[in-house]
Amino acid sequence: MYLKSPAILFSVVFGVFLAPRTAAAQDTHLESSPLNVTTEFAWGLNADCKQGQGLVVEFHYSGTQPLRGYLVRLAVGDKRNGKILRDETVQEVRDSREPAIASGAEWTRTVCAVPKKVPGEHTSFTAKVDVLKFADGSIWGPAALPESHRLIGTLDGMDFIEKPGELQKFVSPILLGQGPQHAGNIESRTIGPLKIESGVWRDERGQDRLAVELTNVSATAIRGYLFTTSFIDPATGNRIRRVSTKELETHGNPAGYLAPGSTWVADSRKFSYLPDGRLAAYKIDLDLVVFADGTTFGPKRSQESDEVLGMFDGIDSAKRKSQEVAASPGH
Repeated sequence: MYLKSPAILFSVVFGVFLAPRTAAAQDTHLESSPLNVTTEFAWGLNADCKQGQGLVVEFHYSGTQPLRGYLVRLAVGDKRNGKILRDETVQEVRDSREPAIASGAEWTRTVCAVPKKVPGEHTSFTAKVDVLKFADGSIWGPAALPESHRLIGTLDGMDFIEKPGELQKFVSPILLGQGPQHAGNIESRTIGPLKIESGVWRDERGQDRLAVELTNVSATAIRGYLFTTSFIDPATGNRIRRVSTKELETHGNPAGYLAPGSTWVADSRKFSYLPDGRLAAYKIDLDLVVFADGTTFGPKRSQESDEVLGMFDGIDSAKRKSQEVAASPGH
């Protein structure tokens, strides 16, 4: 089973004794971040923190775009040796039915998960904003953490049900006979649960493109997958270009999953060319498969695979909320 992001206990803090403020929890990258984050270690917290101690995290948002989600990395370290004693993430996502975070908003969270030993003068607290996702779909931040890509995917997955857009069209599967069909130099390879057949397809403008068909050869329905295609110079082995392709059922409807024996057609990709004008070689690698029962297959090396997992989180969350609203009295 794939794991959901770990839950972190949040609570608003009143009347606690705060240790002197440590680092302002900023670095050079955050100077342009519209979300300012500071941390303080606190004793005497309320009952939500069983040990009565934790990190108080203060947020101030000054951006012009309404904010729908954020992820911040918190680190508790030892100044003397630079060792990280504890590493946590704080995140929040808001679906399209909830009000987004407006400019000027301030809020406080408490993270109870800190080292058991009470921090002393050599302890540092740092916070780094890793990703922000705004109401218009744009993103800020390095997005260096897998959790950040999962958050991005979660918000996208929510929108598939609540306000469908171009992204949903881009990742929705194409049924056999409705998409590009390879016409020459067909290559076939089976990786885990999928048989992958690929070859050259020429579009209406006469451009050579790569067409790929994927057939479920397992006994379990598949909700979605992601594969990467690398275009390679066969003389040197150097990669010219790499693209990823994701396809998934976007409404949590089992009838739309890739059933055993069925085939989905991937959107075609533009070929890369060698200096002499010939088509480059290519290699397809399967990075992630998500089955109907929630189990997965694949190495999950691509950041986009974390986004796919997040999309399923978002799809399932939005579907549950829709069902709850439909079942509520007076609806």
